[in-house]
This record gives sequence, structure tokens and C-alpha cells, in this order.
Amino acid sequence: MIRAIAVFTLGLLLNGCLVTVESDSDSVQMVWSESDVSRLQLGRSDTDWVRSSFGDPVTKLNYADGTEIWKYRNISEKDTEVGVFLLFSFDVEQERIETLSIEFTNGVVTNYWIEEDRF
Repeated sequence: MIRAIAVFTLGLLLNGCLVTVESDSDSVQMVWSESDVSRLQLGRSDTDWVRSSFGDPVTKLNYADGTEIWKYRNISEKDTEVGVFLLFSFDVEQERIETLSIEFTNGVVTNYWIEEDRF
């Protein structure tokens, strides 16, 4: 019974506390955007166009069948701070990496996809 009263009292006291949430996002490295990706045309865009639009890839993979995959990365960070006035505060940092992979066969785009990792 005493425990229930203590929990109830604590709940009433904390109900009036000021809770703050602050969030901030920053692009650390931005190479491509969704609008850039939407301009890729399967079977029409070639390596020269991709290089002029996106720059040099971070990674190039070459396969025995002549297929190439170029990878481009966007990196962003998100920082969120949550606090209860005068009681506690904690900070959560999250890094997000989006990788655009573009597949070429005979120098022409045949496929592309986006992968997302969060740390």
C-alpha cells in the first residue's frame, strides 16, 4: 500500500516537470539527392553522364562478365537531446549512411538501388 502511494505521489510530482526535446540534423557529406537519382535512365544513361552528374564514385567494383558497380555515399548525423528539468538529461547521436549503387553493363546503366545504414 505504501508503495502504491509513493508511486502515485511521484507520478503527480513528475507530471508537472518540464520535459525538453531538442533535435538537430546535419549533412556531413552530400553527394547526391533524390532528384539526381530520378534523372538516371536505365538503358540510356552512360558512365560519362553519371560521372559528370555525380562525380567520381567512392567505390568501383568490376566483375568478370564486364559488369561494373559504382557506389556513392551520403552521410548525415542526427543529434537528439531529451531532458526532464533538474532531474536528468541524455543525448542520442545517430549517423545515417545512404549508399547509391549504380550498375553498368557495356558502359550503360542497367540497374541502381539505395541502401541505408544507421549507427
